[in-house]
Amino acid sequence: MPLALLALVALYQTLNTFVHLAVYDGLRDAFDLHGPVLGGIFLVLSFTYSSAIFFAFRFSNRLVSWYYRFAAYWLGLVMFLFAGSFLFFIVEEVLYFFNIYTPASAVGAICFGLFFLLYLYAYWNSGRHAVTTVKLALPGLPAEWKGRRGVFVSDIHLGDVRGERFAAKIADTIKNLHPDVVFIGGDLFDGEKCNPEDLPDPLQALHVPKGIYFVSGNHEYRLKSVGGAFRAIADLGIHRLHNEKVDLGGIDIVGVDYKDTHHRDDFERILRDVKIDPDRPTILLKHVPDHLDIAEKAGVNAGFFGHTHHGQIFPLQYLTRRAYKGFDYGFKSLGKMEVYTSSGVGTWGPPLRLGARAEIVLIEFQ
Repeated sequence: MPLALLALVALYQTLNTFVHLAVYDGLRDAFDLHGPVLGGIFLVLSFTYSSAIFFAFRFSNRLVSWYYRFAAYWLGLVMFLFAGSFLFFIVEEVLYFFNIYTPASAVGAICFGLFFLLYLYAYWNSGRHAVTTVKLALPGLPAEWKGRRGVFVSDIHLGDVRGERFAAKIADTIKNLHPDVVFIGGDLFDGEKCNPEDLPDPLQALHVPKGIYFVSGNHEYRLKSVGGAFRAIADLGIHRLHNEKVDLGGIDIVGVDYKDTHHRDDFERILRDVKIDPDRPTILLKHVPDHLDIAEKAGVNAGFFGHTHHGQIFPLQYLTRRAYKGFDYGFKSLGKMEVYTSSGVGTWGPPLRLGARAEIVLIEFQ
């Protein structure tokens, strides 16, 4: 294991252990829970998610899948309990300062109960999705495209937490929108070791007149067999765009690979090689909303992106907004280019969404 990765794992585990012990301290003080057994349980639980990732990268079976799912759910819950523990200690100090003596169990029940309810809401919210409509006006749009529909969906994250049933739910929504074309903006898979050919089958039932097009995301490259994932996508009749341009009835669709577009120079070279025609409407599909100025300068009219999840869990939205310079979510303009970054439809890590809704994007061509 590279030294940098080892250091990152050690840092994560240290922080996770601190969170678990803080939750234990809060529960102990609030509800008078004592004894080494409970503390030991929380210490062991602090290793569940890191160990689940370790096993999921190496094995694919029902036992590992259930363990990974438990670890993801628990990680989400303990994050909310940590917030409840923090609130409990703050309220206790404030009450003590004002000489107000309220039973710690009552304060604990309110603080922990509030964040447990928030956890349940975030879990429920992560399993539903909205349809966001974007009216896209492209210069030089062929007459045959006017009034037609497209769908952009990203960050489905099929794997141990979200499986075939979730894929079927997404496919049903897309089918009911009656699109002429579907774009998948990366992270179709969650990234742990899995059988990609078993997961996205419901997408095969979609009959889209102008086809389904896919660009890779970072999580595809976390798979042990990324080639197997790309073959599974091709077997479903989905066209993978790998740094290339296709003519879709008078609209040029440019799709770029996640791994090949980290650096500005590489992205600029790829767009130069695909030879964007300034006299034709061009749509860019890219997983990460970065280096947008390069795309605008190259003559791209509209770009669709994912990756950010719009933070997924509040208050991480503030971090994604800063990291992607305001292009972390929604429909915006950069010069002559229209930019839409989707919050995605799935989840990564804990299956939770708070302050960031899941969505499928309906594109109405005008």
